[in-house]
Amino acid sequence: MIEHLVTRFEAARLDLHQRELRRREEAAIIRLGEKTLAEGGARSGRLASLASDAAAIRRRLDAITAAHGASSGARERRGALDERLAQIHLTAGRLALAMPPTGAESEVLAIRAEMAESAHERDRLRGEGRRQADETWSRIHEWAAPRGPALGTLAVSWLIAHGYAVSHTARILTSFGLSATKKGSHLVSLPVDTALVHYLVPLAVALMCAYAAHRLVLRVRDAVDAVRARSLEAQRAAAQARDAAKTGARGPESTRPAGRSR
Repeated sequence: MIEHLVTRFEAARLDLHQRELRRREEAAIIRLGEKTLAEGGARSGRLASLASDAAAIRRRLDAITAAHGASSGARERRGALDERLAQIHLTAGRLALAMPPTGAESEVLAIRAEMAESAHERDRLRGEGRRQADETWSRIHEWAAPRGPALGTLAVSWLIAHGYAVSHTARILTSFGLSATKKGSHLVSLPVDTALVHYLVPLAVALMCAYAAHRLVLRVRDAVDAVRARSLEAQRAAAQARDAAKTGARGPESTRPAGRSR
């Protein structure tokens, strides 16, 4: 059980690690896109338009900083423009990854390799966790199935005994030589004694009933197995007797002398 919980915990930890790796991957792609646009390499098509858009946003950022300084409105406008600039760099980085390798994408590839390894280990732990859960459930079922009548008797007996104890608390306390009021003798105190009568005494009664039911079920099962075994032996003996009778009936016919030929 503890090993199963540890396995589940490790799988959950790797899930969180996967999320962190995805954030690192996106940040690395943004840096790759920014580097690609800053170097000015392969400025054609989509990359060229992205480079012009990034330059326009930077000019707007410089203008806002020069005109408004650190006012709250300027911070909000700069935040929106920074987000747009990050999206442009992210798109440029993805385009750079689709191009022939240049070595600049090594950071992204390393993070993706770590993500693949982490995902593989997470899937392995999840499979192992499912296997351990199935084994634990099988052991529980193997233990509980033969004791099903006893467990049912335990639950029903506790409910009945608890109801009786709640409605006859004073009488039960008196039978144990305890007082049903705050004055008088108590095992601990009146609330504790009452709780013991309400819960512990019904539990003891239920356990005795469950034990008796379990022993009775075992005796019945043993009796059923013995009757079935005797019945099977009787059927085998009858079958052997029939086979012997058939063999004996065929014996004289096979040893009868053949008639003289005419």
